[in-house]
Amino acid sequence: MYWNNPILKLTWPTDQDPVRDSLHGGTHCLFYDPAVDKNSIQTGQTLADLCAWANGKIAQQGIVGFVQNSRNHYNIANLIKLNIWVDDLPKNGSIKPMLLQYTGQAKYQSGTGESRLRALERIPSISTAHAFISTHQQYRDKFNHLEPVTGLDQFARLCLAEHGQKFLFRLTDVNAPYGLDWYEYNSSRTAGITPGQDYCVEVFSNYINTYPDTVFMPEWFDTLVNWDNYKN
Repeated sequence: MYWNNPILKLTWPTDQDPVRDSLHGGTHCLFYDPAVDKNSIQTGQTLADLCAWANGKIAQQGIVGFVQNSRNHYNIANLIKLNIWVDDLPKNGSIKPMLLQYTGQAKYQSGTGESRLRALERIPSISTAHAFISTHQQYRDKFNHLEPVTGLDQFARLCLAEHGQKFLFRLTDVNAPYGLDWYEYNSSRTAGITPGQDYCVEVFSNYINTYPDTVFMPEWFDTLVNWDNYKN
């Protein structure tokens, strides 16, 4: 709904404060929860969904057509990243807080970080995720036990941001059910486990051509592939 709203780009620290602006003068509020039950978050795509998509597209398009079709590249990259994250999260934990939205429904909506939930499907030892929660002031009392987040400096500290950190934000508007729609930042701590899309497509192409009979299942993500071995 808010995809067409402008992306606010900034380098922290700065006098510009999109976190404060997202509160829309008290209409909305933002909280930080270090331990949200992962089962309380709505997901648009499960690992099984992603596997079914990959298997179906490969069957329809063939390996060459599947890899060459740029419309597939985003989810091809997800296959690679999720394989990496299932291995990395139990070792190093989650770095970036998710952004969740609460609208009075049984489950939170996810503004950012939904891919992490798919990885957590394969990690029963991790039952929670840390997250910012954006909601309408009418639901404020539901979150009285949590830390309210009222400005960018506080937000950045909770992200463990570094001086000179670049942030992206997308806000909603005063009539929306929540104030903060999306955010992102370029953490150096996640760079090593978040390969670019071009890399992912290249290594996936070499992998799937080496193992053309691969059938993707959620269990496939449990064994880390050394993706650098499939780099040209």
